[in-house]
Amino acid sequence: MTTTFMQLIEMSKTWLKDDVYPLWITQGIDQSHGGFIESLTFNKEPMEVPRRAMVQSRQIYSVLTGAKLGCLKKDLAVETAERAANYLMDFFSASNGGFIYSINPDGSPKSINEDLYTQAFALFGLAQAYSVTKKDKYKLRALELLTYLNTHRKTGHGGFTEVDEQGQISYKSNPHMHLLESAIAWMQIDEDMAWKELGSELMNLAVSKLIDPKTHVLGEYFDSEWNPIVENGQFIYEPGHQYEWAWLMSLYEDLTGQNLKSIRHQLFQTAEKYGTSPIRKIAFDEMWSNHAPKLQSSRFWPQCERIKAAVRLGNEVPSSERSSYVQAADEAMVTLFRFFETPIKGLWFDQLSEQDKFSGNSAKASSLYHIVNAMEEYINLRGNLTEQL
Repeated sequence: MTTTFMQLIEMSKTWLKDDVYPLWITQGIDQSHGGFIESLTFNKEPMEVPRRAMVQSRQIYSVLTGAKLGCLKKDLAVETAERAANYLMDFFSASNGGFIYSINPDGSPKSINEDLYTQAFALFGLAQAYSVTKKDKYKLRALELLTYLNTHRKTGHGGFTEVDEQGQISYKSNPHMHLLESAIAWMQIDEDMAWKELGSELMNLAVSKLIDPKTHVLGEYFDSEWNPIVENGQFIYEPGHQYEWAWLMSLYEDLTGQNLKSIRHQLFQTAEKYGTSPIRKIAFDEMWSNHAPKLQSSRFWPQCERIKAAVRLGNEVPSSERSSYVQAADEAMVTLFRFFETPIKGLWFDQLSEQDKFSGNSAKASSLYHIVNAMEEYINLRGNLTEQL
């Protein structure tokens, strides 16, 4: 029996309100030391592992979005988000203006690496906190972080450097995508030109360097001049990131008026044509640039990004051309719910193997940001696409 989009919307709201937030707002927060925990076992036990700055920022977004959707009390969400933002600044801040990667549960530093991915999400989390409190300390800390990036992490060819624990420099598209997400989040709530300049630099990098002019896909790994790193004549791309960039470009176009429609829809359609399995109804994890699958496994998050891109971009095309977007959105949402079939409601599996098997015994807190974002877009936008799967 086919599940209608209205049923999927109600299933999403019920799952979030009854199962997810009651669990994660209690078991997912360290009541002794503060901050969000990293993972819950399938017995609802917090895992004693290092805590990443990225998780704190993502969970700030998750609780605030839960309130927007009516699945969590607003006062509780704002209080939790503000406490987490203070925790982020107090325990993860580096003296140079950046943020360190992780701390131990007791608050002592674990990894002091200032990877670009962490900086992107710190900027994002601060934007979320500022959006509901309008407290200057969050904006000032975000501007301090931006100064650090512009002073210490510029590449000379656009964008910023990535750095690992050993101090090795690399060049990756993924953290730039999340920096763009953060710039957009700030542009939506604050008129400071700093955010517009950051967004413009990142968008220009994506359009002029990150998207390959021959294959029209956006790669993952690059050299210092933003040429894709190839192996046996091919480079790696991820269908999930094609969807995610397409979605972010739509938000950016709404804010700036820059015409990115053809680029966005091409990224989406390429991911649909080559990066999904119509039989298994999933989006693959990784592809080669000749469109051969590199990994035929499927994590939960590419399904989330497929949902977001499909419903937002689908609303831009005439009703007569929407069927492929409708099918993608509904199919991905049905697939996503498969990941929630865990022993305890409100948790999720991380990855579906090539053999269509789930494994694991814990759920990562970092996943909720992807899931909530996809459900928010589906709940708010799917009804405008009148056709059903």
